[in-house]
Amino acid sequence: MVVKLIRCPYCGEEIELRDLYEGMEVQCTLCGAVMIYQNGKFLHLDTNEEYELEELEEEMEEEFEEEFEEEFEEDYYFEEDEY
Repeated sequence: MVVKLIRCPYCGEEIELRDLYEGMEVQCTLCGAVMIYQNGKFLHLDTNEEYELEELEEEMEEEFEEEFEEEFEEDYYFEEDEY
């Protein structure tokens, strides 16, 4: 069961979080970025940058909404004169 889906802040790859606990290590399978979950934030081990969980989720949700809107407009566009 997937608890959360986030995107890697470096390459954009989806990362499945099956569990989320203090000190948990998360590694991106595409670029190899390693982050530790501490104090409600992801800490990137190489650069010490911190990312809120919500930041990584929002990026994914916004991209999904944009893709859905574009696909919806392309597939279901009808001219008014046809009817």
